[in-house]
Amino acid sequence: MLKILFMMVLIMSVACSSAGDNVSSKPMQPLAAEKAAPAIEPEPAADPLPAKKAEEVKVEFSVTDALGNKVTFDSVPTRIATISPSATEILYKVGGTSVIRDRASRYPAEVNNLPSVGSSYDPSIEELVAQNPDLVIIEALTQSRFIGQLQQLGLKVFAIKIETIDDLYNSLSNVGTILGDTGYAQSVIEVIKQDLKTYGTGAEGKTALMLIGDQDQNLYAATKSSYTGLIASLAGLENAAGDAEDSGPYPGFALMSTEQILRANPDMIFTITPAPEPAPRLSQSLGFIPPFKGLKAMQTNKVVESDVVIFLNSPGPRIVDAVAFMKENF
Repeated sequence: MLKILFMMVLIMSVACSSAGDNVSSKPMQPLAAEKAAPAIEPEPAADPLPAKKAEEVKVEFSVTDALGNKVTFDSVPTRIATISPSATEILYKVGGTSVIRDRASRYPAEVNNLPSVGSSYDPSIEELVAQNPDLVIIEALTQSRFIGQLQQLGLKVFAIKIETIDDLYNSLSNVGTILGDTGYAQSVIEVIKQDLKTYGTGAEGKTALMLIGDQDQNLYAATKSSYTGLIASLAGLENAAGDAEDSGPYPGFALMSTEQILRANPDMIFTITPAPEPAPRLSQSLGFIPPFKGLKAMQTNKVVESDVVIFLNSPGPRIVDAVAFMKENF
């Protein structure tokens, strides 16, 4: 009996030992990964400030005008006023528009629908201020006297002038800069340069007088330094007035006696009649002066009436038209 019990204890011990060996021989199972803690959402950043519209972004810039005045802008002007024909034509040539004009500004045609300040020599300041312009473009030589009064009224003023071809290019470039489009202004300048190169040939050796008359039948010739003289020079013509200096009522013109005109004896005479029709044209009136019948220009039918607007009243981009007109009449 004891033997049987001993055998049973021994068998149970072996079994337990075997079971322990089996457990220890199994690879350890990894502990189950703990459940990840929920991610903490970051606090939203403050909303960015709304972007400014392009037209609200202010970038200060300065442009020096024809009088040497540095004019500063904090944005591109949107209500520009022009009160001289030159200023109006320069502005429109580089893509701008005006809110008002002077009486003599009639080109391009669309400006005729604008309100008027009257004469460019005596503009209505009240009419000008009523348009609330953020820039007034004036002609430096004839309108500089208005600058102080306009500035006292809080208006920004920019002066242009056109006495030389470089003046024209600078005026176009400066106004283009003010409008924020220097590239377009430069392209306009390049076209003008090319046109003047095209029309400025064929007159080699030819002389010309550019004459204007007054109510007393005095005659005046455009000097070399005048705008009208510039047109003739660009056309390739030699100014038969020589080195004559300003005299008389017309800036850039010199009084010429009958004897002086006979001595000059130009190949061509271009006349300018300030008075509107039906006033007689100067080109016709010269034919009634007996001594002039012997002039070379008279004998070859080269006395030509010229447009007072583009040859005298409105210095500007249409100088190309004036040069082309001269070339057509060589």
